[in-house]
Formats: sequence, C-alpha cells, structure tokens
Amino acid sequence: MNISDFRQSAVGVIPIALIALLLVPLAPCALAEEDSGWTPPSPADLPTTLDWVQLPSGEWLGGEVVALYDRTLEFDSEEMGMTKLDWDDVVELRTARVLEVRPVAGVSATGRVIVKDGHVSVLDGQTTVFVQSEVLTLTAGVPKEINYWSGEVSGNLNFQSGNTDSQRFNLRAFAQRRTVQQRVTAEYIGNYDETDGEQTKNNHRLSGDWDRFITDRLYWTPLFFEYYKDKFQNIAHRITLGPGVGYQIIDTSTTSWRASGGPAYTHTWFEQVDAGEDDNKSSLAMLAKTRVDYELTSDIDLWYDYRFLLGSKDTGGYSHRMEVGSSFDIFGDLDFRAAYIWDYISDPIEDEQGSAPEQNDSQLLLGVGYSF
Repeated sequence: MNISDFRQSAVGVIPIALIALLLVPLAPCALAEEDSGWTPPSPADLPTTLDWVQLPSGEWLGGEVVALYDRTLEFDSEEMGMTKLDWDDVVELRTARVLEVRPVAGVSATGRVIVKDGHVSVLDGQTTVFVQSEVLTLTAGVPKEINYWSGEVSGNLNFQSGNTDSQRFNLRAFAQRRTVQQRVTAEYIGNYDETDGEQTKNNHRLSGDWDRFITDRLYWTPLFFEYYKDKFQNIAHRITLGPGVGYQIIDTSTTSWRASGGPAYTHTWFEQVDAGEDDNKSSLAMLAKTRVDYELTSDIDLWYDYRFLLGSKDTGGYSHRMEVGSSFDIFGDLDFRAAYIWDYISDPIEDEQGSAPEQNDSQLLLGVGYSF
C-alpha cells in the first residue's frame, strides 16, 4: 500500500472510530436512565401539573391523589386509571396540588406534599413534617366550610283522584358536618298518607348526633337527640336524649361501619289514654345503633341502619327501627332510591277505646334523591 492509499483509508476509518469512542460512555448512561425511571425534581421544584407516586419497584405513576383512607392510597393514574396502594408501599410521593394531611393525633396541615424516607412534609410557606405511619388521611383541596358538609335529600309525591282520592308523600333529608375532631349529623324522615279524606299514615322522625373523636376510631357523644311522633302508634310526641360512646369499626373510601350507644332519658306524650291515666310518661332508657354504608360500584350504594330503644313498659317498652336501602346514580348528583323500613314497639299504649296499635309497621319507599 502506498502512502496515498493509506491516507485515503485513514480518512474513512478515523471518523468511525471517533464516533464509536463517543458512544461507549453514553450507552451505560442511557441504560442507567432507563432503569432508574423518572427522577423527581428537588423539593424546591415540585411538579406543576401532575402528582407523582413511586412504587416499590421503582416505577413512577403520574396522575392525581384522590384520598388516603384506612392505610390505602387511592391514586388516579392517567395510564392505569384508579389504583389503590398500600400506604406503607408508597416509597415517595410528590404533589402538584394542595392536600390536607390529617395525623392520628394533633393538628392537620395543608399544602403541597412530599413523602420520602418515611416522613410526610407539608409545604405551605413553612414545612410541617409528620411520620408517614402516623398519617391518617390525605384529602384534596384547601379546607373550606363547604368541604366539611355532605348530605342528601330524597322523596316522592303521589296524588290520585277519581274513584279514589289519595295523597301520599315521604320526605327524608340528611346532613353531616365532619372535621378532624368532630362529626355532627341531622336526619329527618316523614311519611303521610291520606285516602278519601282519611289519614292512614302520619309519622315524623328528627334525630341528631354530636360526636367528638378521641382517636381516629373511638368517639364519644356528648349529646344525641331524637324527636318522634306517630299518631297510629298512639305517640303524639316522644323525645329521647342522652350521651353515648361509639366506635368507627370500618372507615374507608368505600365502606363505613360504626356502632354507638349509651344511657338516655325518654319522655312520651300519647294521643289517647284510658280515662284516669296520665297522658304522658317518662323513664330512663338505653339507646344503641349501628350503621353500615357500602359503595358497591361507582354508581350503586347500599346501606343498613339499625337502632333500638329500651325503656320502661309504660313508655312503650322495647322499640326498634331497621332500614335497608340502596341508591342508583341516574345522572350527576341525582339518583334513584329504594328503602325498606321496619318499625317495631313491644308494648304499644292502648287508646281510650282500649284498642292497642299494631306492634309492627313496615314500608317500602321509592323515590329520587339528590346528594351533595
């Protein structure tokens, strides 16, 4: 090979060799980047559009934190949809949105959140740090009074004329205010039936509870209250009130089960009594109740509510109310509701004619409801 040929070969080989030398150090870097996944920015540079959560495998999911309930983090990922993660399996979390962080004990904090190395940092001008295992809930949004409230209203009306003139209605309303420290609930149920000018049903129940949480599950009730009237059970008015204690057996994003009870005072006024008998009686009593709410699917909710009152015989003795119901979303916040209610009283008071009301009273309610 002469010098001219060697120079021509070198001109072709040298660029190829230089390119190969440049690619060698880049290959491990590319593999390392692929293996490490997405690397989050520093705490001073939090994500601006999506929340990010890192799994034990090292993978990262981008999306939105929905909530943390009962040690389960619900995360809505753009790629995987709704994902439920065990809170202890969350290696790292960085949020673009503001969250409210509620610890098992102490004061809540609100801000953008970083979870790392077993600690939860809440950034809002200043940094508040919690131990990850001691965080009870995460909820989205800045706390506002409206965020503490939830409720529902449902009912139906039925008017008929012609061979039979009838008017029927039932109405129920429920409202709850829930904060970290306490829960206040109020509920009203009313039923009225009239056929050809004669009433066949007329009862109303208004109840309320004020619960204060001692721990995340245990609570005490400084006051529960119930007002009830049912002329066909010979009850003109009945007031029951007292303190109690309760326990939140299950509290997740899909299931809630609580039970409570305590001593009570009850006073009953009767529609009619035998001649010479007092038209009102009072006694000490015992009240207990339990309620289960279950979200079967995103469109179907189920519930079971049972409560009993044990009083003296001359105030009606033992009475209970059981309700089983379900609701099906129609569109938006409107839903169709069906509920079966069974009321029972062991010792109904006789009227002035000496006849006693039936012990059992049941009804099936169908209607449309609105939830907020």
